[in-house]
Amino acid sequence: MAKLIFLIFHVSRLLVVACGLLLSSCRGKTEEAADVHQLDPPASMMAALHVMAEHSQALRPNGNLDLYFALLMRENHRAAVAMSALELQRGQDPVLRSIAKDIHRAHQQLIPGLDSAIARIRALPPEFPDHTFQAERLSQLLEAATAGLHPAAHRIIARTEGDNLPPTAPTQHTVENASTGDIDRDYAALLLPHHENSITLARAELELGRDDELIKVAYLILLDQQREIDQVQGWLRQHPAKAK
Repeated sequence: MAKLIFLIFHVSRLLVVACGLLLSSCRGKTEEAADVHQLDPPASMMAALHVMAEHSQALRPNGNLDLYFALLMRENHRAAVAMSALELQRGQDPVLRSIAKDIHRAHQQLIPGLDSAIARIRALPPEFPDHTFQAERLSQLLEAATAGLHPAAHRIIARTEGDNLPPTAPTQHTVENASTGDIDRDYAALLLPHHENSITLARAELELGRDDELIKVAYLILLDQQREIDQVQGWLRQHPAKAK
C-alpha cells in the first residue's frame, strides 16, 4: 500500500509539473521570443547550426547549471525553428515539409516556456554549490554537448552525399558551411546532429539537474526529439544518396 501511495504521489507530481509547463508555454510571448519567431529563414541549414553553435559557445556556466541548460536548450529550439522555416520556404518533399511544419510549431511553442523558466531561475539563489562533483560533472556534460557541433554536422553531410569539398585542405568557414545544395537532404541530414545535441543536453539535465520543471522538460525532449530523429532517418533510408 505504501508503494502504491508513493507511486500515485510521484505521478501526480509529474502531471502538475507538466500542466505548469503547458500553461507557461501558452502565455504571452516575451519580446525576446517574439523577435526569434519573426526572423527570416537562414541562408542555409548549416547557417542555422552555425548561429546556434556561436551563441551556445558564447554562454558560460554560471551560478545555476539548470539555467545554463535552459539557455543552451533555447538556442537549440531556435535553430530547429530556423531550419524548419527554411525547409517550409524552399523544400520540395511533402513528407519532410510535414515533419518541418510539426517541428516548427512545436519548438516555437517551447521557447516561451523556456523563457519563463529562465526568468524564474534567475530570480532564485544559486542551486549548485561550487566545487561539488555533481556541479562539475553537469558543467562538463553541458559544455561537451555544446562543443564540436560543426564537425559532427559536416561528417553527417559527407557520409550522406560524399565529400564535395575541394581536395585541398578546407578552411574552417568552408567546413562549417558545408551543404549538398539540396534543401530537403540538408534538412534531413543536419537535423540528426542537431537533435542528437539536444538529447545529449537533456540526458545531462535528467541525470544531474535539480530543477523539477526543467527535468520534466528534459524528459519530454528525449521522447519528442528521438521520435523526430526516427522520422528523418526513415526518410533518409527511403531516399538514399545518388551514386556519384
